[in-house]
Amino acid sequence: MPTTESPSATRPKLLLLDPYPRNNPYHMTASERRSIWFPKLSLPVIAAYTPSNWDIELVDEATTDIDFDTPCDLVGLSVMTCYAPRAYEIAEKFRARGKKVVLGGVHPTYCSDEALQHCDTIVCGEAEDLWPQVVADFEAGTLKRIYRMDQFPSLDNYKPPRIELLSPDSYMTRLCSFTTRGCHFDCEFCSVSPFNGKTTRRRPVPEVIAELQHAKEWLRSDIIERMTRGSLLNALSTSLKIWVGLEEGSIVAFVDDLHNSHRAYCRELWQALKSLNIKWGCQSTLFLGDDRELVKLAADSGCVSVFVGLESLSEDSLGETNKGFNQVRKFEDQIKMFHDHGIMVNPGIVFGFDNDDESVFETAVNFLTRNKVELAYFNILTPLPGTALFDRYKQEGRIIDHDWAKYDGKHVVYKPKRMTVDQLLEGFFWANHQFYSWPCIWKRVAHTGQRLIPRLEMNWEFRKLIYRTTPKGTLSPLADVLKNLQAKLPTCETHQLIPNALLPHTSQPTKKQDLCLNVKAWRHETFSALFIELEGTLDHLNARELLARITQAARNAKMDIVVNFEHLKHATPKAIHTLLDAEILKAISPHANVRYRKLKEAFQAAVIEMPLGDWEFFEDAPSHA
Repeated sequence: MPTTESPSATRPKLLLLDPYPRNNPYHMTASERRSIWFPKLSLPVIAAYTPSNWDIELVDEATTDIDFDTPCDLVGLSVMTCYAPRAYEIAEKFRARGKKVVLGGVHPTYCSDEALQHCDTIVCGEAEDLWPQVVADFEAGTLKRIYRMDQFPSLDNYKPPRIELLSPDSYMTRLCSFTTRGCHFDCEFCSVSPFNGKTTRRRPVPEVIAELQHAKEWLRSDIIERMTRGSLLNALSTSLKIWVGLEEGSIVAFVDDLHNSHRAYCRELWQALKSLNIKWGCQSTLFLGDDRELVKLAADSGCVSVFVGLESLSEDSLGETNKGFNQVRKFEDQIKMFHDHGIMVNPGIVFGFDNDDESVFETAVNFLTRNKVELAYFNILTPLPGTALFDRYKQEGRIIDHDWAKYDGKHVVYKPKRMTVDQLLEGFFWANHQFYSWPCIWKRVAHTGQRLIPRLEMNWEFRKLIYRTTPKGTLSPLADVLKNLQAKLPTCETHQLIPNALLPHTSQPTKKQDLCLNVKAWRHETFSALFIELEGTLDHLNARELLARITQAARNAKMDIVVNFEHLKHATPKAIHTLLDAEILKAISPHANVRYRKLKEAFQAAVIEMPLGDWEFFEDAPSHA
């Protein structure tokens, strides 16, 4: 193939590309992008660290088609896993035209051998210190195949991202910046701490303020220039959008993965932000909501929105993914703290953890609606290369699809434990449609007095995107059965508590979390039975409630039911007697067989005193999946 001439005899040109498949069903329309989307900073940062003698063009394929005949000398792409196939396709087309192509980002870092099959060079890790050397080697004709970061770049004297290279009027805002990198948490599914480090680095506050002041002034000039070039109607429309908060640049987006990683730093930064008189949003932990003083400071400095990684409403699922610092019992109060200060809460919810069953979808939607969260981002658990989750699922042989294009949080690429692939996908669709239905939107948003129009606009655009791109989805009848079975039931009577003989000796329960019966339920696929796990403390009152729920489940599901006592810490004799009520068990038997697993072994002293006659419900039952 003939090569394209350099655009200039004296100034070389760098073409930076952010790949996005044009046929992606989730491709946003222009209005959707302007309401709910903001750009990634990786390529504007690369542009900032490119020598000044180079001309640079930046193309985000989500907003602009790529011209493969664009005159250029060097092509660079930032590659996320779900966009890797498209990135490889783009790279091959430019290489066929004689161009050198460099790939960087998370995916080439962790799939280096694969990426090298489609490009000339890869950059592994954060690129700020590496990129000037890449350019110098290209100019000298000595470009290497791999450049690997040997230490994390310093964030002192950081060069501001060249956001002016981004396409205008294509995003919610181009006013994007960051203050920290890295994450001291170690969530199993997340690639942030593996890629950016398990500690946080912070930019000097004066440098952040100076960057934002300059960017704010630049964008204001850019908007004024566009208004004066257009018609009077366009100018009036833009002015109205600015007034109600819909115009690009009406909010600054901090794209840190953990903006509030250091409280003293946040106090300094947020105090300094007051002088800029801006509105801003960030990604934060939900437990920031435990600190009223800090939330108030954030609001006073202009914070209007926080994205929080809620992930799950199941303590077991949070523990499974190393996110036990999220405490479900505090979620409602923490959300309320943000709302009390006028800050919009946008939770991220992940479906498909090993402890998740079909009940998680309705539980999540009901909780988010009841607590009036303004937006939510639902995703299917995805084992991304470089994460501990990917390594675990690969070792367990549970990855069933290796098409990287499906690693976008909207497809099921592994075998779930307590759901089928179809059940997980259908539930994901159902949750999106339910959450962005008009009745749900109104329940969630109508309460607010702050930025009501932008919040309605964002929900409207999300609704358009969801209803245009995803099937409606359905939940099976079993989902409701499981939801009604699972509960935390208070324990009121602690007289004559018997410890579980299968567990190490445990003292009498004194903590509030031990004075309850935790009922977990899921479908045991191997034995086609409902499996109920009991934890905590059982008295006759919550035993009666448990039997009522089992009776209802048997009638609705018509499946055998296994109740496991192996991990129950304490029970009263009266509770055991309640569960062995022959009349109740006989009433259940036309619908399902009930089996008590490990009851005799755990609480033999209580069981042996009861004249039972028929012991068939003690027959050995399967352990949990």
